Amino acid sequence: MKFETKHRKNPPRPAATLPVEGIRENPPRPASTPPMGMGEEKPTPACGHPSDGGDTKIYQLCSKEIPSCGGVPERRGGSNSTPAEECRNVGEGQNISKRGAALIVVMWVLVIVAMIVSTFAFEMQLEARIISAQRKRFKADQLALAGIEMAKAMLAFKPEAGADKDTVYEDPYLNEAAKIVDGVPANYSEDSGDGTVTLRVNYEKGRRYIRTMTHDDWKMLFEQAGVPNTRWDSLLDCLDDWQDEGDLHLLNGAESDDPFYRKRGYECKNAPVDTVDELLLIKGWTPEILYGTQPGEETDRPIAGIARQLTTWGDDNKVNPNSASREVLNSLNISDGVIDAILEMRLGPDGKEGTADDGMSEADIASLGQEIFTAAHEYVSVTSVGTVGGVESQISCIFKLGDKEVVPLFWSEGKQ
Repeated sequence: MKFETKHRKNPPRPAATLPVEGIRENPPRPASTPPMGMGEEKPTPACGHPSDGGDTKIYQLCSKEIPSCGGVPERRGGSNSTPAEECRNVGEGQNISKRGAALIVVMWVLVIVAMIVSTFAFEMQLEARIISAQRKRFKADQLALAGIEMAKAMLAFKPEAGADKDTVYEDPYLNEAAKIVDGVPANYSEDSGDGTVTLRVNYEKGRRYIRTMTHDDWKMLFEQAGVPNTRWDSLLDCLDDWQDEGDLHLLNGAESDDPFYRKRGYECKNAPVDTVDELLLIKGWTPEILYGTQPGEETDRPIAGIARQLTTWGDDNKVNPNSASREVLNSLNISDGVIDAILEMRLGPDGKEGTADDGMSEADIASLGQEIFTAAHEYVSVTSVGTVGGVESQISCIFKLGDKEVVPLFWSEGKQ
């Protein structure tokens, strides 16, 4: 058997080329590149790594513009994006960070502006409230002054001929004015615009006249007010030393050489008391005794105060029963039956307080058979209160009734 051996020719082997390390052939250039004319846009080369076909100079330029993108030699693991795309993504991330920072700055600016606006609005509202309160205060002051003028007109009122205590007028203002003629306390209130004026007219004869009070009269007031009896003798002796002439001490008194007066830098007056508040200058006479224990003050024995039962206006110790309080009546050393009769009679036939028939006539007072009572009302105390929107203004004054006009003797603004 004859075997034939066939030889297969291998394809021709291309000519060997020696690789040059570090040198990469550039991609083939187009056969012809038309010149760039006017209006034609220059193509933007890809910002890619030279290993991906990018231009080395352009890559270096991109690396300078976007430092974080420079020097990326290879693709990130698992990523299909080219270095050019990664470079572009990094740039976009930086832009997003810049926009976020700008947003935070804008938000802070808005917060600051909002705070400034809210502060300005608060100050405007506060100023508006202050101006409103001042306006109300001014109106209340004027209403209080108007009330004093109304009271002066009431004090000068003369009833018509033939009118008696039972005469009733259609105008409530005239009814209250008629009470004053009979020595009866009057209360009147009237609306004026957006405010109200309130009048209270009373008589100093309804109080005890300090200059004519005896020690027993004082002790009656002390007992009703709750002043401890261990202080009575000292209070009365110091009062006498304050008013009498000379520098002789009473047993429980104090003259100008007493440490109490030396420490305060004044001496005893050695003359009668002119005002109720003057009693506060005397040793032992405290605000608690005159005006009572203050609300909220803790004490075992609260004191009611005696100032409301005292006056320095007058010339005798007689009392007008129409305006005297129960405390004043109790200090007169009269029976409880007489006191109850007075309180009932001055309510008038209808038995109601604050109506036109209130008050005791001179005949009613004479029927009591007590010389200490009188219907005289020479000294009149007037309290006028103007109220506007919750703001009050008060004026207190003392008038002396004359034949032609009333004469003001005392004036005080503010609550007493």
